[in-house]
Amino acid sequence: MIVVTDHENLTVNELAMPDPDGPIDHTVTSFPITEIARPGRFTLMAPGWMPPAELVTQALGICFTEDGLVVMVSWNNGEQWTFPGGTVEPGETVQQALVREVAEEACARVLACQYLASQHVADPHNPNGGPSYYQTRWWARVALDPWQPQHEMTHRRLVSAESALTTLFWPEKSFAQRLLDQALAVDSGYQAS
Repeated sequence: MIVVTDHENLTVNELAMPDPDGPIDHTVTSFPITEIARPGRFTLMAPGWMPPAELVTQALGICFTEDGLVVMVSWNNGEQWTFPGGTVEPGETVQQALVREVAEEACARVLACQYLASQHVADPHNPNGGPSYYQTRWWARVALDPWQPQHEMTHRRLVSAESALTTLFWPEKSFAQRLLDQALAVDSGYQAS
């Protein structure tokens, strides 16, 4: 691996980025991380492939209500919307983290869930951990509890599946579209059963 001490003038492609350890979803293209002021890259992994639990830092749910609406949350007074999820805590499984985070962030109970895929994060200058980790993405059927936020999220919103991508604040939508398509397929099968 090349050590770069002055990376401000280099593009992501010029830096030595750690590669994912598993099969990649080739229907979408990897892209640079733009939310942080250091080089990095997101890569969507093949549907269903689960990375080793010790490399997973996040569980995030594309959560559907019984009537097919998608649950979204905001931490900044409704200016930016995302799907509920967060950090895997010591001693819990990734699925337990999903259930806990959905309860904390969306005031909702997970009734059923299914793993969809993960995104690999190449973050060679990560100040909080390793240069290579994964964030998991899940489908979940949820029941809403009264909105009484106790954590960082300040708003909850229900949107149609057709409006989810335009509501979502993520600057790059290709992964979100792919994951939403997978989640809709799971949800359709769940409704039919």
